[in-house]
Amino acid sequence: ITYEGEFAEGWFFCYQSAEYLRTGDSSDQLAGNSPFLIDRNTGELFELGTVKPIAEYIDDYLQERYAS
Repeated sequence: ITYEGEFAEGWFFCYQSAEYLRTGDSSDQLAGNSPFLIDRNTGELFELGTVKPIAEYIDDYLQERYAS
C-alpha cells in the first residue's frame, strides 16, 4: 500500500509492488494497478480508474451509490 485514505463511506488504497518500492527500478512496477475503494457499509471492493484524481472517482462513486 503506497497511499491510503478514508472518506465518509469507506476507504481507498493505492498500491505498487514491494520490489519496485525497494529498488525504484521501473521494470519492477505493476501495470494497470488502479486504486480501489472499500465500502464501509457493505465491505464491497470497487476498482477506480487512473485517469482522474482519486477524489473525482470517490465523488462519482457516491453519486452512483445515492442515485439508486
